Amino acid sequence: MGRKKKTESTENKTIKLEKIDSNKKYNVSDGFYYILGIVLSLVLIFATEELLSTVNYLFVVIFSIIAVIKIINFIINKEYEKKDYSGVILGIMCLWLGLFTFKYGQFLFLDLLPVFVSLLLFLMGVSSLIKFFNYKITTNVVVAIISIILGIVLIFVPKSIMYIFFKITGIYIFVMVILDFINYKKTNEIDN
Repeated sequence: MGRKKKTESTENKTIKLEKIDSNKKYNVSDGFYYILGIVLSLVLIFATEELLSTVNYLFVVIFSIIAVIKIINFIINKEYEKKDYSGVILGIMCLWLGLFTFKYGQFLFLDLLPVFVSLLLFLMGVSSLIKFFNYKITTNVVVAIISIILGIVLIFVPKSIMYIFFKITGIYIFVMVILDFINYKKTNEIDN
């Protein structure tokens, strides 16, 4: 009998579900993606050995400032009393990243930058192939082929002509980011 009372009381309860509005889009990172693409393309267009060797010091300063701010906030806000150590851990990690960039920045920005840009170009190529298979637009195949070819060339090109390919790749990425932004705006206007 006790069991019957339990089921009777639960049967009478009504559960209301919140309706999710499908018109709301939370794409905060889209703007960051386009800004990052434009900044990267401009750095590649104007890349010289002197510019790239000084960029690492900019990152050292940025990581150091973030580390100091996080550690000071940890102490001032007394987060140790709440046993919240995420701020101090992030501060120490940024400090380590600053020291790592200071020590190996020349290597990162002069030797590994072509590899990172090549990886980005391969990702752009794969993304264009996926768009081709979804929308059957032949320009996406052309973009994919160009991206993959530039990615392969950046890995194997000698350092003496690297900066010429940086400029070509920077212009290419700039054009692709602008065209992607225009396409993004068109599709969002159609959806709204």
